[in-house]
Amino acid sequence: MLGRILEYLERRGAACLSEIAAHLEAEPDAVRPMLRLLEARGRIRRLSAGKPGGCGGCTACLPESLVLWEAVRRG
Repeated sequence: MLGRILEYLERRGAACLSEIAAHLEAEPDAVRPMLRLLEARGRIRRLSAGKPGGCGGCTACLPESLVLWEAVRRG
């Protein structure tokens, strides 16, 4: 499952928790600890999902959709 997350992020570039969970056909609560593990291992990193012009602060978005994850390129 960890490998599938990395492959998805490498292909896509960046994705939020709900997108990753949908791709894996898993619940976000099951995916969240895997993302933390990959982050702790330095394989992925968090990004702010900033919109052009910044977030308006309306609170309509789910908090997990405001964080994007991307694979860390190893060279």
